Amino acid sequence: MIALAPTLFLFGAFMLSLLGVFLYAIWRGDEEAEELWWWAAVFATAGASALCYAFRNEAEWLSVIFGNALTLWSCGLLWTGVVVFVGKPARPLLAGLGAAIWAAGLWRADFHYRIAEVSAVSAIYEAAAAAELFRYNRIQGQRLVSSQVTAWIIALQAALDAALVIGAPFLAVDEVSFIVSPYMKYRFLELSGFIAILGFLLAMLSKERLASRREIAAMIDPLTGLLNRRAFDRAVERAKRSAPAPATAVLVFDLDNFKYINDRFGHAVGDRVLAAFGATATRNVRSTDMLARIGGEEFVAILSPADRVSALTIAERIRSAFIRDAAHLADGAATVSVGVTVLEDEVPDLAAMTRIADDALYRAKAEGRNRVIFARA
Repeated sequence: MIALAPTLFLFGAFMLSLLGVFLYAIWRGDEEAEELWWWAAVFATAGASALCYAFRNEAEWLSVIFGNALTLWSCGLLWTGVVVFVGKPARPLLAGLGAAIWAAGLWRADFHYRIAEVSAVSAIYEAAAAAELFRYNRIQGQRLVSSQVTAWIIALQAALDAALVIGAPFLAVDEVSFIVSPYMKYRFLELSGFIAILGFLLAMLSKERLASRREIAAMIDPLTGLLNRRAFDRAVERAKRSAPAPATAVLVFDLDNFKYINDRFGHAVGDRVLAAFGATATRNVRSTDMLARIGGEEFVAILSPADRVSALTIAERIRSAFIRDAAHLADGAATVSVGVTVLEDEVPDLAAMTRIADDALYRAKAEGRNRVIFARA
């Protein structure tokens, strides 16, 4: 039995290091996923911790001081990786704070209190990581299944560590027999299962988020940051399957004199005009509305709910605001024409409504540009 414990820890160190290398390799394939670097560091650090425990019989101070410090550091790195994953800045000093406090003197406590201290610090990091993921799931509308599962797994581990804080003083184990005690074997098996599942979940989580990022990127116009034609076409398809809406408006915008601006001032200025319109329109629609760039200088907004008055108000607000916002571009030649239509109390046929608003837009062009024209759906 005495020989078995070091062997288990050596095997654990090997498997943890292998998981670290695996996550690092995934990160090298997608270095935008910065969280993978932190999570690779989690398993590398935990592997070094298991290696320290493997030599407890030869050098007790190695496992007591450095083994536990590395364990706490790995928990801090796990939390940091989650923080980076949800889009917040990394805090490496906080990640190492628990390990630093342990090395500074917590390790001098009584044996049972040392177990409680390590469990308490681990539980704090794990609970913080789970809380970040739960908050992320709420904000994102729980789109990533793996993030929900990961949050619950980490929360469960935090609860187990918190329970150990309370139960540590009552453990029937002493420091001499600790490494070969039944408690240590069960603890090793529990942590091994948690770490194996966690490694798989973290890899899946990052991969799932990467797929989500790519899907979102495929729906975004890179110049204006608005939805693109593909996203608009999807909205048209969804509307066909929707329940009747109280009222829906479609606004079609076309930048006036755009070919002249490109020819006279260059495509760089033309791009700035497009970006300026995107920013102006975004500021003047509601959070419930959809705004997309569907062509070179053509944009569309879907407003719901909206009646004729509110649709025309928003269209005119965008038109007049764009004149002000683009006054410094192309000698003030940038203006916009708008066609508007509204459909009430029916499932909106957005494709047909867009054609009707397009007809109104052509009338606005024919009547002198830089104006809003309404057409009944």
